[in-house]
Amino acid sequence: MSSSVGLLRPLEKSSLTGPVGPHRTWSTAYLPLDEVKTIRGALGGTVNDVVLTVVSGGLRELLTARGEHVDGRTIRALVPVSVRRPGERGVYNNRVSAMFAELPVGILDPVARLDAVRAQMDDLKQSKQAVAGDVLTSLSGFAPPMILDLAGRLAARSPSLGVQTGVTNVPGPQHPLKTLDRTLLQSYPFVPVIGNVRISIAIFSYNGGMYFGVTADSDSSSDIDILTAGIETAAAQLLELSGGRPAVATT
Repeated sequence: MSSSVGLLRPLEKSSLTGPVGPHRTWSTAYLPLDEVKTIRGALGGTVNDVVLTVVSGGLRELLTARGEHVDGRTIRALVPVSVRRPGERGVYNNRVSAMFAELPVGILDPVARLDAVRAQMDDLKQSKQAVAGDVLTSLSGFAPPMILDLAGRLAARSPSLGVQTGVTNVPGPQHPLKTLDRTLLQSYPFVPVIGNVRISIAIFSYNGGMYFGVTADSDSSSDIDILTAGIETAAAQLLELSGGRPAVATT
């Protein structure tokens, strides 16, 4: 079954979608990039696969805390991805597209969850889903957060192509940035919520760190600290299974 056909599956009712009010809440998480790469090296996949896996773990914690069942469940996410050609590696341009992924929140085992994410993302990358979207991005010059917002608003309005969250992972410079002789120490992203989707998740890598910024509708999702704490916990579990020490969260 192609990835496009999979989008026709009706969404399960969830507290992740619904009416969105005018107020926002924001929460953050942090992971050392070298620990994420340790997980990738030991367990396979890409950095983005690891990111989607730990996000799945965080969403599992959030839904469980809300009393929602998670066994055998997935959460459909809009995931902007790079479609740069091999010669464009490391180039900051607009060759970004978006795919729909089913985050396996119903899988308890962290490694099995990573395997499921990796297999799915490999399949999506081999499909035409991401390549087709590249035509839009190359013409419009949109940055990844704008793709998340605009494509998400369109998708969320369609009953058959709706999403339940958005996850954008943007690679940034791996060296310190300075302005007026002041060094940028941390860079946590902020992205808008999309349509009737109550939670948007953004990740920005900078100078050896991965910075997670979670924006949510304040009226329905004031508990997103559970999600960000769950992301750090899921990463620590994977790191331990990789033979490394558990990740230490920083504020």
